[in-house]
Amino acid sequence: MSDLAMVAVVSAYNLRFIRYWDAESRIVGDAGPKVTRPLPGVPGLHMFYDQSDVDAPHQDLNEVGRRVVEAFGHPRQDEMRGQLCIYLADAEGVPVDMPPWLRDRIQEEVGRARADTRA
Repeated sequence: MSDLAMVAVVSAYNLRFIRYWDAESRIVGDAGPKVTRPLPGVPGLHMFYDQSDVDAPHQDLNEVGRRVVEAFGHPRQDEMRGQLCIYLADAEGVPVDMPPWLRDRIQEEVGRARADTRA
């Protein structure tokens, strides 16, 4: 895994790009388990999240994150909670750094999702 592998962390309120290692330890941490799903809209794109957030009423609904991962091919869901991490992996599933066009596309989808949720 490249030390440069970045993850887009999409929460209900913001978007951050942080290193994969940091995202894995901060988002999933000890609570876990980590759930990983493919995002078939872009080859090699995946998401992960903390399973313990799914049914936790204290976690904010993440409508923005739900819309973003759906834009990348994740099946429609009624709701998602907690932070979602989007990353690019090679053919063996090892996280790699995202090219600038993919970071830009994620930012565009987040902007679109925020605008849609405000309307």
